[in-house]
Amino acid sequence: MKRILLSCLTLIALPACGGEEAPPAVVQEDPLADCTRDRMEADLQDAPLAGPAVRADGTLEPGRYIVSSTYLRLRPEPAALARFQELMGPISDSLRAQQGLVALQTASSERCGTARTLSVWRDEAAMYAFVTGSAHQAAVDSVREVSRGGSIVTHWADDERGATWSKAARQLGADPGPFY
Repeated sequence: MKRILLSCLTLIALPACGGEEAPPAVVQEDPLADCTRDRMEADLQDAPLAGPAVRADGTLEPGRYIVSSTYLRLRPEPAALARFQELMGPISDSLRAQQGLVALQTASSERCGTARTLSVWRDEAAMYAFVTGSAHQAAVDSVREVSRGGSIVTHWADDERGATWSKAARQLGADPGPFY
């Protein structure tokens, strides 16, 4: 008798469970989906290229260089942004005094919450002298405090024509990481 009652209840309950379709899942679009390392942000605010190898017209003197670019996805919390600014002061001071830096350009996007750098070096030794310096090492040690993940840095050898944001975006997009 219990089996018959259980069978009847199952027959009654099954159509009730599967009779109506579940509402479609709500798909929320990611407002930052177009904010990627390989695509320049629509609201990018960049400083002019500056440095000892930058000519009066804003272009880089002809030559062979090491070009480096950073793409940093900033954490939006006020404390993280304050920490980023705190780290940038010593880095800026260090870069101004760094032997072998021939040009520098920085940029940021408020909508995407990103910061970018484009630095041009005389050679790899000069670039690595900066990278291993105390100001840069402090930033590296603090990257988890300021990055929301997906940040990356890359470098390549090129002539003056390769020191552009568009080339940097292609290089960053092709770089397999690591990501920070």
